[in-house]
Amino acid sequence: MPGNDPLLSVKGLSVAYAGNAKRRAVLREVGFQVTRGEALGIVGESGSGKSTLLFSIMNYLPDTAVIEAGSVRYDGVDLLRAPPGVLQGIRGRRIAMVYQDPAQSLNPAIKVGDQIAEVRKYHFGESRSAALRRADALLASVGIDAPERIAASYPHELSGGQQQRVMIAIALAGEPDLLVMDEPTTALDVIVQARLLDLIRDLKQRARIAILLVSHDLGAVAAIADRIGVLYAGELMELGPAREMLRRPDNPYTRGLMAAIPRVDARVPIKGIAGGLPRGRGRDLGCVFADRCDLSVSKCLAVRPQLTHIGRSREWLSRCHFAGAAAPASARTAPAPVPTRLTEPNSEDGTALLRVCELSVDYRRLGKWGFFARQVIHAVRNVSFTLRPEHALAIVGESGSGKTTVARTLLRLQEKRAGVVSFGGEDVFAFGADALRRFRQQVQMVFQNPTSSLNPRKTVADLVTRPLRLAGTASDVARDKAEKMLRNVGLDGGMLRRWPHQLSGGEKQRVAIARAFITEPKLVILDEPTTSLDVSVQASILELLARLKAEHRCSYLLISHDLAVVRHVADSVAVMQAGEIREHGDVETVFSEPRHPYTRALLDAARRS
Repeated sequence: MPGNDPLLSVKGLSVAYAGNAKRRAVLREVGFQVTRGEALGIVGESGSGKSTLLFSIMNYLPDTAVIEAGSVRYDGVDLLRAPPGVLQGIRGRRIAMVYQDPAQSLNPAIKVGDQIAEVRKYHFGESRSAALRRADALLASVGIDAPERIAASYPHELSGGQQQRVMIAIALAGEPDLLVMDEPTTALDVIVQARLLDLIRDLKQRARIAILLVSHDLGAVAAIADRIGVLYAGELMELGPAREMLRRPDNPYTRGLMAAIPRVDARVPIKGIAGGLPRGRGRDLGCVFADRCDLSVSKCLAVRPQLTHIGRSREWLSRCHFAGAAAPASARTAPAPVPTRLTEPNSEDGTALLRVCELSVDYRRLGKWGFFARQVIHAVRNVSFTLRPEHALAIVGESGSGKTTVARTLLRLQEKRAGVVSFGGEDVFAFGADALRRFRQQVQMVFQNPTSSLNPRKTVADLVTRPLRLAGTASDVARDKAEKMLRNVGLDGGMLRRWPHQLSGGEKQRVAIARAFITEPKLVILDEPTTSLDVSVQASILELLARLKAEHRCSYLLISHDLAVVRHVADSVAVMQAGEIREHGDVETVFSEPRHPYTRALLDAARRS
């Protein structure tokens, strides 16, 4: 461990939210320490209490939150009970936070350099000119090329990776001892993520900054953390050294998370954790994970387990009645996961479902006054590929490589400059209104963000039945089909009456998948379908997509930057960079023996992260 004296000490922290009728417990008796120069990762599913834990540490909890017990001490100061003046001197100066979504956190109306300089002026009393010079140096220190230009830019003019580095530069401007990071790599492509993780590791080693990293991405946490804490339903289930825990996790929940992760190095079976987080269940009765645990016995339902030391280690703890020992013979054992059967690629001379030949798409940049400028951006250039029936083709590459533009053009949501797109032997861009409507019944899309792709003013019934109603299907028939489709994707038929905001992230994505499959399409375009999901929910969705593909005998076009997901789902892969395809072939061959330097760079970055 990098140091002995704790910089941050959380002891017995219990937090609840006050509701109309009763309090809802969110954290229960959570405790851990972070020493100087150490990186601690906290992982868990959405709803496990990770964000509440972070905001407790920063004392940013809303008025409805109630601290029922415990303390959060930073360098001896209890942050939960410190006066406002003391907190102002700690936040941003001694403890700095990097938020999940930099686009939402950065002020869109203020230039990047001024946002960094503001921290220097507030905490150190520097002049604006001195603070701006320091801002340039901070941007350079986080790996920003041309820092003076970036400092003079507005946030919307930067890429996602640049915005996240700017957020880190703002955090570092106060020269903190502790960096708190909330999902810093979410939605970043594999190369940007690898570079960001390299930067965080370098900061930890070079500046001896303590890091508290909260994420549902076990790969990102493993790349940085010295120790890992696993949070579930507000309770710390396992806490211990990162390398040993990931090699042989003790707690059943940790093992479940590990079993749900697809691997980039090999196609291995994955298994999601059945069920979901407990809702309204008495927390004093038994283990919070008992209802989803394959090893659960009667004792697990009746007696709450305590954190127990594993073996001889005083640093490794697990909350389980069977901690450090094999489960008894009476315990239920998990069935071995069945490997996903992927469709064998058809022969090259077989009939193509979709054929794209020399496709090029251009964008024209808007000028200063809103008129189109002369500058033309070549988003897609001379892209060609063939998708055969019952085949899964993945298109991978960095953000901005042209992947989504290709998908939108195939659906005629984007105009092309040149090339041919044919579906079933017919030119898609020659379709009239009626033919285009029939085409879009046969080609459906599942979007990256289910929250933004589902109309919040429509019920699930309206959302799932809409494709059928647009095709002229009677309302009662459409509703019956929607109810069957929801059951097929693992949702109860009663879900039809719910609104999107009443669903979890995984439930929303299942609704989006049900809507896509309701018309029995021949081709489903999957645009980053699991990017925003927890690892266990992601595994469940991938299992669902594999089953639906086999049942409906359809084809997939997967747009993704997650190479592990691609290896698990796809039969073949096309690697895109700067609007062009650099490499195309069987997924096992491309991943095992990449020929193009860019493909090798993607795979190397995926393995590092």
